[in-house]
Amino acid sequence: MRIAAILPVIGLLTVSFPVTVQAEPPALPVGHGGAVVSVVADGLHDPRGLVLGEHGEIYVAEAGTDTGIFVLPKPPNEEAVPPNTWVPQEPPTQTRCEVYFPVGPATPGYTGRISRIDRHGVRTTVAEGLPSFASNLLIGGDRMGIAAMAFAGERLFALQAGGGCSHGHPSEPNALLRIEGDGTAVAIADLSNYLRGNTDSKDPADGDFEPDGTWYSLVRAFGGFYAVEPNRGVLIRIDMNGAITPVADLIQQVAAIRADSDGDQTYPTLIRHKRFLYVATLGKIPNDFEASVYRISPDGTGADLVASGLHGVLGLAFDRQGHLYALETTTAGVNPPLSDPSAGRLVRVEPDGSLTEIVTGLAFPTSLITGRNGEFYISNCGYHCDDPPGSGVSAGAGQVLRVRMPKSRSDRD
Repeated sequence: MRIAAILPVIGLLTVSFPVTVQAEPPALPVGHGGAVVSVVADGLHDPRGLVLGEHGEIYVAEAGTDTGIFVLPKPPNEEAVPPNTWVPQEPPTQTRCEVYFPVGPATPGYTGRISRIDRHGVRTTVAEGLPSFASNLLIGGDRMGIAAMAFAGERLFALQAGGGCSHGHPSEPNALLRIEGDGTAVAIADLSNYLRGNTDSKDPADGDFEPDGTWYSLVRAFGGFYAVEPNRGVLIRIDMNGAITPVADLIQQVAAIRADSDGDQTYPTLIRHKRFLYVATLGKIPNDFEASVYRISPDGTGADLVASGLHGVLGLAFDRQGHLYALETTTAGVNPPLSDPSAGRLVRVEPDGSLTEIVTGLAFPTSLITGRNGEFYISNCGYHCDDPPGSGVSAGAGQVLRVRMPKSRSDRD
């Protein structure tokens, strides 16, 4: 099971990839039940995590604009180009510096960026030139750069996911970064080193194993930071002094409470609500991206299933009434997987477990947050918004959308 930027589309076999194309923005999604959708900002480069600033401005993590190379499989008796992308090194170790074919080879760059969107929709750069990479174009060329952000007081912190030696950055590991006022980034905690020195439920022999991780979500909660590495199911706490504490092996915990699951579901989404942390799964291709939501105590003890029947969840949020909302990046029956640029949706999880559609027609959405006035913000076109299809080029197609919800009686009162 693989999540690099997002789980890749398998079987893209076009070998011509123009790299100067800027993709067109997708069609405006449709709101239901009185929800109104509008574009706050566009022209973004594979937008991922969102966070609100002190004055209501929106900060956006962007994976970047790297374009991977196209590598086809080679028979075992032929040389692979480049080396070690077809026949893995033996034995496959936890500390290796490569991502195996077909995900690899990774193409490194420095296109990770953090943007700030003001109330007029104007984008300014907060930090740029951060480590990034793109995967093999054979599987879609997924990108990773800056994955998520969180504030501690007025100080901005970011989750670096495009670094590490397996992604072509041997001296720039994945890390929790503190973003200074001049845009420079200071590493607070070395997350690549943590993964290399701590075993978990992910077998290093798995073909999709990530030595440096593909870190995805970051939240500020309970006096520290919490982050998830979805590929290996790792949930950790990071203190302000950079100390890292393991909180939960999510693969192990889910396997313990679900007899129908081995737990290896990929865990990209993490939020805090009241006294608990909530994580959501992306799901697996063979299982049609069936996804669930789990509630976990801050100390990692126990995991309770709170929602199921979802597909490809990449965002969670709660409204003022305590209703849970889930952002699905795909739906059942899409073939090839993750190939439909209109299959994403925002749904509300009702008390009986049923799902109510709030927004449909989203194009590969990747993040969800709640605004100060009960609205939602969504990163749209966060991956695979290629033009032409299969080119691996989606630079400039990303958006931040606003979803205004109809006011309830309690809101009006």
